Amino acid sequence: MAQVGTTGEELGGAYLSALSAQVRARHGRHYTPVDLAEQLWAMTRRALDHGVGPRRLTGLVRDPACGAGALLLPALREHLAALRRADPRMILATLPSVIEGVDADPAAVWLANVVLAAEALPVLAAVPAPGRRPLSLLATCGDGLAPVGRLARAVVMNPPYGRVRLDPVERKRFAPFLYGHANLYGLFLAAGLESLDDQGILSALVPTSFTAGRYFASLRGALAQNAPLRELTFVADRDGVFSGVLQETCLATFTRRKPRKAAVYTSNGHVTPVASVPSPRDSGPWLLPRRADDAPVAAAAANMPLTLADASWRVSTGPLVWNRRRQDLHTMPGAGRFPVLWAADIDGGRLHRDSARDRLRYLRTRDDADRLVMTLSEPAIVVQRTTAPEQARRIVAVELSADDLADWGGRIVVENHVNVLRPTTTSPALSRSALARLLATPTLDRVMRCLA
Repeated sequence: MAQVGTTGEELGGAYLSALSAQVRARHGRHYTPVDLAEQLWAMTRRALDHGVGPRRLTGLVRDPACGAGALLLPALREHLAALRRADPRMILATLPSVIEGVDADPAAVWLANVVLAAEALPVLAAVPAPGRRPLSLLATCGDGLAPVGRLARAVVMNPPYGRVRLDPVERKRFAPFLYGHANLYGLFLAAGLESLDDQGILSALVPTSFTAGRYFASLRGALAQNAPLRELTFVADRDGVFSGVLQETCLATFTRRKPRKAAVYTSNGHVTPVASVPSPRDSGPWLLPRRADDAPVAAAAANMPLTLADASWRVSTGPLVWNRRRQDLHTMPGAGRFPVLWAADIDGGRLHRDSARDRLRYLRTRDDADRLVMTLSEPAIVVQRTTAPEQARRIVAVELSADDLADWGGRIVVENHVNVLRPTTTSPALSRSALARLLATPTLDRVMRCLA
């Protein structure tokens, strides 16, 4: 049996690793690596103007999804170091006013109280024996999304993630932050924003999807207006932060002080400065460079207002969700069957039939209405809907000409990992071939890499 370390971080990691994958997935629980916890506090203390050397906390630091307390440990350690010459009784008596954790998992809360109390044991030992009292509990079991009675100077979090269904009361409360379905980590960011005092700092380890995804537009707008982005660090390693999912991750710090600029960094074992960019002030996708040489590209793109809609083009997602039509997918052609265009069929920016998809190559349509919804019979541009940072290109687009359609039988079914671009007028500002060439340029690829 492997030996478990006894630091607070090691105990927290051991506890989470002991949970089943099903429990972690169901509740969105995940471990915060030590280096990221320390880095998030470093970003927070910069926003608090702590400067060089330990500084005592002058307001409450709260983690509404504290787990075993990993994100509270750096703040607590700095506070105790700054007060090492103060009256130990005063230090212990005031700890609950500066450190607070909340979590729905009773076992995690118990462990958080153990590891946080362990940090305070040397202070307790400095109190004369007759005056010693049990240490205060700094973490409590509860709902981290619940409205708070006491505003925080800083909220730090590595919140749970996953889609969640809201009741009418909750949906009304979070309506200003929502567009479409709700994600837990977006709700925690919204609740964290609500709980800040007038100088408050919100710091979070979250997926980068909130910076550009449509479902997070309202949240971006609320953050931009009430606590704009101050600093963001992209975590280069997409594996190992969120349990069981390959997910681009970032550390983000927001402040009530409304900075003009936001500092962007990358973290890959060490932190590297990327650029200083204008702090976003709207709900649109935030263009944030991942590399220093992309900063001019992002800045230029942010000042170019033309969209696909302005150029008379519209985008739709392929209608075939294959696992909902499994019984209608076939290997061979037949009556009422049409060939399926899969995302793999446009790998490399060229139209072909990927042999790995041939087993599910044809969809049987059920009637005329189904055929009308499911098939495409006009020239278009097809684009892979999901790509990864590691790919050679983030925009993989192919022009689907009339001749291409004819080669595929004149009518195709587009699977929903492919987007379809079609003109809204007979004379769009950009022709189909011109738009396809534009999407294939290195410049547009770099712009796409500035979006999550």
